[in-house]
Amino acid sequence: MEWSDVAMTKVSVLVTGGAGYIGSHAVLALRDAGWPVCVIDNLVTGFRFAVPEGVPFYQGDIADGALVARIIAEQGVQAIMHFAGSVVVPESVENPLKYYDNNTARSRALIAA
Repeated sequence: MEWSDVAMTKVSVLVTGGAGYIGSHAVLALRDAGWPVCVIDNLVTGFRFAVPEGVPFYQGDIADGALVARIIAEQGVQAIMHFAGSVVVPESVENPLKYYDNNTARSRALIAA
């Protein structure tokens, strides 16, 4: 069997942090390639206008297991691209527990959901 013979099923993708710079570009690329996509973002550093019209948007936190479970059910999510991380190095040195909470504990909650 050749690689070209393999049919690619385009599953619904949840993009966390999809209203941020990197996440919003991932959303655009997925949508332009025909993938069903939805977004969760708490808008702490993201912007609602960065999510294209017609893309389902949920304002909330990835640590909210009930919300994440609802999104997965409503949108039929089968894949997640996770961009809801904090990345400012000087701030991470000043406040490491904030970064631990967001980048580790909240990511764990997302995975658990």
